Amino acid sequence: MIVLGQVEGIVSGAAVDYVRSLIDYGLARNADIIIIKINTPGGSLESTLEIIEYMRNSPIPIAVFVVDRWAVSAGTMILVCSDVAAMEPGTIIGAVQPVEMAGEGFRVINESKILNPIYKQMEACLKIHGRNYSIARDFVYKNVVLLADEAKELGVIDVVANSVHELISKINNTFIERLSKKLIIDKQYVIETYTMPLGLRLAQLLSDPIIGSLLSSIAILLILLGLASGHPSMLVPGIALLILSLFGLGFSASIVAIGLLLVGIMLIIIEIALIPGFGVVGLTGILLSFLGFIIAFSGKEMFISQEVIEAAFKTVLAVFIPLALFMGIIVYKAAKAWRARPTYTPEIIGKTGKAIDEIRPGEQGFVLVEGEYWLAKNIGRTTIHAGDSIRVLDKKGTLLLVERVEEL
Repeated sequence: MIVLGQVEGIVSGAAVDYVRSLIDYGLARNADIIIIKINTPGGSLESTLEIIEYMRNSPIPIAVFVVDRWAVSAGTMILVCSDVAAMEPGTIIGAVQPVEMAGEGFRVINESKILNPIYKQMEACLKIHGRNYSIARDFVYKNVVLLADEAKELGVIDVVANSVHELISKINNTFIERLSKKLIIDKQYVIETYTMPLGLRLAQLLSDPIIGSLLSSIAILLILLGLASGHPSMLVPGIALLILSLFGLGFSASIVAIGLLLVGIMLIIIEIALIPGFGVVGLTGILLSFLGFIIAFSGKEMFISQEVIEAAFKTVLAVFIPLALFMGIIVYKAAKAWRARPTYTPEIIGKTGKAIDEIRPGEQGFVLVEGEYWLAKNIGRTTIHAGDSIRVLDKKGTLLLVERVEEL
């Protein structure tokens, strides 16, 4: 029995849960080996180390098979720590130096305090599995990238195969160093595929830096737009998108950051919904939310391809700048309207209308002009009867000076 799984996209908390459940499924099915097809640009260092720990403790041999495009950064580390390391022709591995998410985009990490443990972890994995461990340092410090054939020639991986079936035929009857036993697969083997559950697939999608950046950017703009326009209803989709953008953080998200974000959002809602105007409570909410974002998204070591981070950063700029300009125009217009004194100066002189009341010469009564009721004074020589046509000759304040049309 062979259990086949697949990790595609960012290595995240969802990928950790999937690998754990994949191993449990293999144990329940009494599998001879678990094969994980992987195609990833990298991901969270914390999640990567968790996956490696599950693989290290698995009583079932685990083969990692790089397919489609690549397994760089975190993917390379997972590959070299597997019992059987395999690649499709044309795929690549390497570029393991981590980067750090920061407010302005990203920063390549050069501190030996961080790089040395990563390098040593890879070296230990390669040694345990009887592979060439001298390449580990170059993966981390020089961002070396290898094609499948190069990796096989240097002894970094065990097999280059075009398919899962070819991989199985090549690793049958090989010795698994970690478990100190020979891998024996029956010729009549059955492959069972264990797909990622729907909930984990959603989490995996939201873990993508590009998706998360888009959601958080739009969410912030919606919240600011709601504040500027005075429409609390606009905060609802903004808050929903904000929560979704945090979904990808998984268990690695700082509890303090989540707390700051939740409290900040609550204060903003209270200010908008319950307190007239916008003052200290709302400003405090915005400040707390900003601090929450700084804590949640900055200083997180990412074991991920540099091009993915660059794509995420460019996507944020492409979406945020036009929306920010649009937001600025709306705020400017709203502020201008708020500062302007409401004035009403209708061009009423010379207009005609109808009398509502009977108005004797020199007396006052109501008339209807341009669909509005006005108090008017009859300055003509004859009485204006109800229903008569009148013409506005002048206006003093809110009082119209009128005459019957027939007298003109």
